[in-house]
Amino acid sequence: MVEAGRTRVLVDAGLSAREIERRLKARDIPAESIAAIFVTHEHNDHSSGALTFSVRFACPIFATAGTGDALGLESNLFAPFIRVDANGEGRVGDLAYRALATPHDANESVAYAFEADDARVVIASDLGRAEDRFVDFVSGATALLLEFNHDEDMLRDGPYVWALKQRISGGWGHLSNRQSAEVVRRAAGPELRRVIATHLSRTNNTPPLALAALGEALEQSGWAVPFEAADPIAGVPAFDA
Repeated sequence: MVEAGRTRVLVDAGLSAREIERRLKARDIPAESIAAIFVTHEHNDHSSGALTFSVRFACPIFATAGTGDALGLESNLFAPFIRVDANGEGRVGDLAYRALATPHDANESVAYAFEADDARVVIASDLGRAEDRFVDFVSGATALLLEFNHDEDMLRDGPYVWALKQRISGGWGHLSNRQSAEVVRRAAGPELRRVIATHLSRTNNTPPLALAALGEALEQSGWAVPFEAADPIAGVPAFDA
C-alpha cells in the first residue's frame, strides 16, 4: 500500500480479497479507504484478488491495456478499469504516478513510481533484465522496492526443471541478486532514503544472500542508505518515504 495525504492505493493484489482485507485491518486500515489498485501484470501472484476486491470495495483497477485484456477487465461490468499508458503518467487524488514498460513474459507489464511532495516511491518486480531506461526510471527515487528474485548459483544448482530455470534467468523472467544490485549501484544518489529487496524466491534465494549483494552495491555507490529484505509473508512495517 502507498499513501499520500488522503489517498491510499494498493500495488498488485496477489492474495485473496479476504486476505488483503484482513491484512489491512491488522494495520488499522479500512479496506474501503483504498482508492485504487495498480496491477503491474496479470500473473496470478500479482492479480488474483484484484477483481473481487475492486467489486467489493468499489475501487478501480489501474492497468495497461494488455494486462486488462489478459484479466478480462474490458468486458467486466462490475470492476471499474482505468487504462494506464505503459510509459505514461497520471494522478489519483494526492498521488501522482508514472509507469514504465518492463521486459517480462506477461502481456504489457509495467513498474510504477508514485510521487507526492518530495517523495518518490518506485515499485518494480518481475523483470527479465535491467535496461538503461529502467535505471533512469529508478534514479531519483526516495524509496525503492526492487525484486531480488534469485541467487544465480542456487537457481542453477536447484531443483527446478531446466525449462523453468531458463525462463527465470532469461531476458523475460526475473532479476537476480547480481542484476538488481547493479541497478542499485548505478541508480543510488542523494535522494535515496531506503531500499527494500522484494520478491525473493523461497527456493532459489535467501535474505542473507540478497542483503549481501544489496549492501555491497550501496557501499560501491558511495551512498549510506538503510536497506532490508521484505518478509515473503509479513512484508515490511510501514515507513515514510
